[in-house]
Amino acid sequence: MGIDFYYIAGSTPCRSVLMTCKAAGVELNLKGVDLQNGKHKEADFTKINPMQLVPAIDDNGFRMGESRAIMGYICGKYAPDSPLYPKDLQKRATVDEMLYFDIGTFGKSIGDYVLPQVFRKQPADKEKESAMKEALDKLNRVLAGKQYATGNTLTVADFCLATSLTLADAVPVQYNLKPWSNVAAWFQRMKNLPYFTECNKAYYEFAKKMTSK
Repeated sequence: MGIDFYYIAGSTPCRSVLMTCKAAGVELNLKGVDLQNGKHKEADFTKINPMQLVPAIDDNGFRMGESRAIMGYICGKYAPDSPLYPKDLQKRATVDEMLYFDIGTFGKSIGDYVLPQVFRKQPADKEKESAMKEALDKLNRVLAGKQYATGNTLTVADFCLATSLTLADAVPVQYNLKPWSNVAAWFQRMKNLPYFTECNKAYYEFAKKMTSK
């Protein structure tokens, strides 16, 4: 029957959930939410997620929001033995560490730098670019000697970090990752996943459309 997944296709956190479900083999019933016309504030959706945000899920009556929490729930219920979100507490703690790094530092710094250029056609901000570079430095050190963010096994942390980085990869920014060789190699590895393009193409198309206006 699948999980009802309320989302918008270009959203970074929504795309992280999509990648998690593809990797875990979990079926979703995709239900787009028209944020532009305020559908997320209507009563029906507010019952699904009182925070009136996407993503959100309804799993046979169990409802929740927040992408990282959703990813952990889906892995725990539908792929409990998967290394995507490991049972081992120390391994899981390392995944959580990178999830928090993404939401608090990495993804935030990229969004702060990129999104004003995409949505408001503002010029690049040097201070915000500096913060993003510092975050890239941090991730580059973390990835030294590793295939993925927490080791040599793909986890949900990689999905969050990669979808964050797509913001800087798409137009109008198309940021050069050459100075961060570990990040560049890891990001290419993520792009080579069989479901990466399917899950992320909506943002690339959206950014291109916004840039051409």
